[in-house]
Amino acid sequence: MTKAIFFDNGGVLCQEGYTLGVQNYEKEFNIPKGEFYKIVHDHQGWEDFTLGLITQAEYLAMCQKRAREYFFNARRFIELINEATVPNIELINYIKQDLAPHYNIGIISNNSKEVFESLMKKVNLDESVKYKIVSCYIHERKPDKKMFQIALAQAGIQGEESIYVDDRPDRIDGAKELGMRIIIYKNNFQQFKEELAKAIH
Repeated sequence: MTKAIFFDNGGVLCQEGYTLGVQNYEKEFNIPKGEFYKIVHDHQGWEDFTLGLITQAEYLAMCQKRAREYFFNARRFIELINEATVPNIELINYIKQDLAPHYNIGIISNNSKEVFESLMKKVNLDESVKYKIVSCYIHERKPDKKMFQIALAQAGIQGEESIYVDDRPDRIDGAKELGMRIIIYKNNFQQFKEELAKAIH
């Protein structure tokens, strides 16, 4: 019997705003495609930031140093990420109205504290989400199995009693190992509802 449903954040509960924000920054400041992504993402600082090991200010300072010949405006960069992180209102309302009254709801996601808490304010999901297994709080990242073990332990259930929803097949191995049923979200709400109806038992 299904007792809990866990959701990823970016690409499921909201549009994945980080990558789109980076792309929009490149367009706005005429930076060659992919170059700004290397500056802000392809280094240990990004992982440490999402693991909650360094602050946003420390992360942005690292990016500033890496920017070198490219213009770096930290405030505008964060604004563009926030603008691109658009909530999936249809899914969120479904969770609040149809799922939360019957199942324990959780989030399992790789996020910085600032990005995650900003989203929670946007969508007002706090009352519906019982478990928040987020990389910045527990200092682990998907697809590490520990993320999913913590989720199941908090819910007090076995993997077979849960469903995990993610948009990325490369992030689900740990969940599958523990017996969690998987739904890959394909940015199609109606298809998700149909797959969920089949997965719930």
